[in-house]
Amino acid sequence: MGKFKAGMFLGGLLGAGLMWLNVTKKGRETRDELLDHAGKVYAGLKDKVLSSAQYQNLSKSEYVKLVKEYVDKYAIENGLADNVKNIVTKVVQKQWGNLTNKKCNNHDCDCNS
Repeated sequence: MGKFKAGMFLGGLLGAGLMWLNVTKKGRETRDELLDHAGKVYAGLKDKVLSSAQYQNLSKSEYVKLVKEYVDKYAIENGLADNVKNIVTKVVQKQWGNLTNKKCNNHDCDCNS
């Protein structure tokens, strides 16, 4: 199969999966459950990060490492499947910008504001 056909096939599968998550009742429930897990993980991790002395010097790569560790622990405690754990990890990793914005909003950075 050519690269174009393979891309079209994978794109179609991805589109069907996203439609399922948004249209069907079970899909909405699944999406909501994933977001609930991600919200709980992010809230706990945010508290941990903001209360640490190293917060001001935290790099994105260190944050990503913390997320993986925290999600692994959360997944074991709550019996999450690997695919759910991976999605929660990706969602929480994307929240790096929220933590860095919190620094700027508190004027604890060199943002010149």
